[in-house]
Amino acid sequence: MPEISDLLSENGSVYVLKQPFLLFLLLHIRVKSSTFVAFRLSINFFNYLHMKPTHIEHIGIAVKSLDEAIPFYERVLGLTCYAVEEVVDQKVKTAFFKVGQTKIELLESTDSEGPIGKFIEKKGEGIHHLAFAVDGLADKLKLAEERGVKLIDATPRKGAEGLNIGFLHPKSTFGVLTELCEDPKK
Repeated sequence: MPEISDLLSENGSVYVLKQPFLLFLLLHIRVKSSTFVAFRLSINFFNYLHMKPTHIEHIGIAVKSLDEAIPFYERVLGLTCYAVEEVVDQKVKTAFFKVGQTKIELLESTDSEGPIGKFIEKKGEGIHHLAFAVDGLADKLKLAEERGVKLIDATPRKGAEGLNIGFLHPKSTFGVLTELCEDPKK
């Protein structure tokens, strides 16, 4: 495999050879006429690993009234609402519940012209979005855009609980509004 090592070194890709899982891929891909194929496959795999979320941060559920929805989650499901917060620029009031490492975020519109107000008017109450925790949010948004994903937020913005957030458009995520979240305190 010295020819692969030389090719990668000439292209400034020595870093790839220092990563054991990538080297494993390079050594186990059959290279017949072009070592460049092995190089590209490894780099794509490496990029994929950097896109991977750490966990599901929360599930956002649009409701008409927090006052009506919170008791259901507390009395019926036995969860505790640990925070209620208004995100003024998004025209929404939120309530949070923890279920293991994941949270449930209830979203009540404070303005019928806001995103949650429009969602409820069009689709009714229900699951609004799925949020994934990531490290390096700005890089993840850039990487998603480079991969052809339509973004709602090209740069991170402030969300509830002090998280930095960015949304991916549902047209690029199989109909699911997808939020990427990063805790700036980590």
